[in-house]
Amino acid sequence: MLIVGIILTCLLGILLTALVSPRFSWTERIGLSFPLGMTLQTIVMALLDLVHIPLTATSVLLAQAIVFALLMFLVWRYRGIDSLRFTPAMLNDLKQANLVWILLLLVIAYCEYMNYSKCIFFPPSDRDSLAAFDTLGFVADHDHTYLRMSLFDADYNPSIHRAGGSIAYAPFVQLSYAYVYLLGAETSKAIPALMYLFFVIAFYGILRRNTGKTIAALTTLLMMMAPEMIAFSSLSATNAMQAAFASLGIAYTASWLRSRHDHELYAGALLLGANMWCRNEGIVFIGAACIVLLIDCIRRKSYRKGWYFTGLALLPAVIWFIYMKVGALYTEGMAITHLFWDGEKASEIAGGFWALFSNPVYYGWTFPAFALLFVANAWFMIKKYDNLPLLGMIVLSVLFYGLVIYHVDYVWDSIHNVLAYSAKRFFFCFVPMCWYFVATTHIARRGADYIERYLSLK
Repeated sequence: MLIVGIILTCLLGILLTALVSPRFSWTERIGLSFPLGMTLQTIVMALLDLVHIPLTATSVLLAQAIVFALLMFLVWRYRGIDSLRFTPAMLNDLKQANLVWILLLLVIAYCEYMNYSKCIFFPPSDRDSLAAFDTLGFVADHDHTYLRMSLFDADYNPSIHRAGGSIAYAPFVQLSYAYVYLLGAETSKAIPALMYLFFVIAFYGILRRNTGKTIAALTTLLMMMAPEMIAFSSLSATNAMQAAFASLGIAYTASWLRSRHDHELYAGALLLGANMWCRNEGIVFIGAACIVLLIDCIRRKSYRKGWYFTGLALLPAVIWFIYMKVGALYTEGMAITHLFWDGEKASEIAGGFWALFSNPVYYGWTFPAFALLFVANAWFMIKKYDNLPLLGMIVLSVLFYGLVIYHVDYVWDSIHNVLAYSAKRFFFCFVPMCWYFVATTHIARRGADYIERYLSLK
């Protein structure tokens, strides 16, 4: 039953991308299928829970089948079934393959196989998962509800509403774990394993859309080599999964600003919405994207698509807000809601950020490569605005992250410990973003064209 559920989840994602547009490559469709399909599935589970329908294997699979039928009808009605067909043009990369590209794909496949095997083999063991994510999913399976589960009963668990409590965590990971437990899984590790697998495929897909296949494969491999991120991708925590959503959302939004293909904009909105459905601080990426899009809308004097993007990106957050209100899923206030200035705290945050970004043990070559291409591409950014919107979204996201940390009252820990031990996970989102920036600069794309011609002997 678990395999059937995972296949249905992927089919939901494929149908969703087909409904958005038939112009996605099949690499992108496959890569986005599980992340978007699981997002849709967990939203459906939340809505079932909201109307007091017990979360059982029968109810969840039945709801999934209904959503599948609805999406199939919408695709047939508005896109045509032909939009789901393979075409010979989709095999062009294989027909024009070069040895370097094939070797890079083999190395990527081997690295992902090792990471996937590690993830599946070891049961959940990290503290955050055992104290929150995995345990909440497991209990939701047994209680047949997330909203009213026993662990959220203050009489049974008096500390649940304390600042930083898991009751207010965004529900994507917990509900996805509950989903696989409902279908008979012994552990929840299929979710992080599949999320990272499909993320790698999707990341290659969006890169291939914007650059040559060899550079896309090389960049994907380099992105995977970020030590701390790939290590965390095999754990049950939320950070690597949010990084998949946030980075792909920013990448598709930036791609739309370059190409003006509307399906990229809507894909970016869906992914950024899923990013906040995964972690509450995902709002920083939505905010950064919305500001850049607002500037673009003002410049072009057209606001309609900006409104569509904002509404679609914030829809999961609205559902989560309603869910929290109905279920009283709150914690004691830990946010400082008034304006204030604390120079020492701001300086400590800035210093902590710099220490993290400059640490190759955590992120490998990511940020040195980003800095190098930023300098090398500066002339094209100034003269032709090349990748400037993407750079703006990355920089704004970092600033907004700093503001979030600045406005949190750390009553359960010191800000020093947060910056030294926890914050390194916050920046996983920027690893794929920075590599996407590196690969899609004017210089890199010109180099990619030359490499493709050279390797194909043209």
